[in-house]
Amino acid sequence: MSTVTLTVPGPTAELEIVDLPLVTPGPGEVRIRVEAAPVTPADVSTVRGYFPLPPADRYSLGWGLAGVVDEVGDGVTDLAAGDPVLALSDWFDTLVGTQASSVVLPRSSVGERPASLGAAEASTLALNALTAAQALDLLDLPVGATLAVTGAAGGVGGFVVELARHRGLEVLAVAREEDRAFVERTGARLVVRGTELGTLRADGVLDSAVLGAPALAAVRDGGTFVAVTEPSTPAPERDIRVQTVHVVSDAAALTALAALAVDGVLTPRVAQTYPIEKASDAYAAVATGGVRGGIVLVP
Repeated sequence: MSTVTLTVPGPTAELEIVDLPLVTPGPGEVRIRVEAAPVTPADVSTVRGYFPLPPADRYSLGWGLAGVVDEVGDGVTDLAAGDPVLALSDWFDTLVGTQASSVVLPRSSVGERPASLGAAEASTLALNALTAAQALDLLDLPVGATLAVTGAAGGVGGFVVELARHRGLEVLAVAREEDRAFVERTGARLVVRGTELGTLRADGVLDSAVLGAPALAAVRDGGTFVAVTEPSTPAPERDIRVQTVHVVSDAAALTALAALAVDGVLTPRVAQTYPIEKASDAYAAVATGGVRGGIVLVP
């Protein structure tokens, strides 16, 4: 099976597409024929060596995917060959990458995908929308509370805005002026990037733009702040509760997110697709930044 791999992470690291043996699913596992797998900033950070990783001869890359079930292991009775799915690999724990033509994952990591939801679009939900949902769970704001979202038109931030509005929150979306139409379509209020964040005083902040400590200014005293990475998690101040979201796979949540996409609550955006053989080009596009929508590999 064709797989995007890396041997030594670092600034000069190079990707390799290698043909690895097909894996037979064990008990409670599902083998998926991958139809789409996004490249995210987390993948780029992995390649550049920003994350501490256990030693390995070769790393297979990727967190999210969409595809169809190819084979199920013993004990899996609610999925069958041909079923459309989306999934998230708990990559830091398993090092099982999804940027491949075939992937074996636990059933608990595999959500059901409506046939009407395209694979490329669904694949963008796996990491980003699930991160958004779990971050909102950490914030735990009541209906009617005000949430400020930095990076509100980005991969995670865009889903945060849509899910927060769906949950009944008032949203202050920090983004560029050119993102106004996307932001306001949800009923959120655009806060043009560069506005003094101390003027917002929201009940909570989701910092998807990884601004870190400066974004605390947007939170009222005693409010809540959620970061998306450990390095961007600031020290608490003014009785603000500070947490970091660590996304974990969740089959039921992925199934629910896919349904919300079909219902129009969520907007999976795909900027461009690349054949898996052009993975290096896809990674370069993500590293350049400023893209609105997912960069997706198609095996």
